[in-house]
Amino acid sequence: MSSAPRKASISSYTFWLSHTPETIGSNTWGATFPRVVTWVRFHDLLDDGREFYVLNTHFDHASRHARERSAALPAQRIHGLDRSLPPLVTGDFNVAARKNPVYDAMPGAGLVDTWETAAGRGALYGTFHGYGPLTPNSDRIDRILSTPGVTTRRASVSTFSRNGQFPSDHLPVQAWVTLG
Repeated sequence: MSSAPRKASISSYTFWLSHTPETIGSNTWGATFPRVVTWVRFHDLLDDGREFYVLNTHFDHASRHARERSAALPAQRIHGLDRSLPPLVTGDFNVAARKNPVYDAMPGAGLVDTWETAAGRGALYGTFHGYGPLTPNSDRIDRILSTPGVTTRRASVSTFSRNGQFPSDHLPVQAWVTLG
């Protein structure tokens, strides 16, 4: 017996982290590679069609200037989305939480770090490990952000591996949320 998917996509859009965000493949601000933000508007099939947005991004790893400019653009774009629907922003921000203006740009746009607002948390690990040993109590460069109306019940960093092999050079971050 198969079950229906819990979420269905209503609409989506991708824009580039550059001064020409509608130009496919554009790369400015000194970024090493073209970077994007993709947003998807979902409705929850098991919650009376409750709608919400998920935005995912990956900021440049080498250019501080590119990261700072990249942080401002999604924050601006969120304001253009339907303000009655909560957004969740996920991504590799390539800066440590609380140690950089890039981190401050997103909370400055009305977003909160689910790790910090969670009622409970798993053990903290640095989220980039590069296939090396895990680093407890280290920097989270991968995060999930939400609006303050979203309740985060629990946040964690997954250390799953199989036979010592990790599926990625980053550890996944997880948040169990209730949309406000």
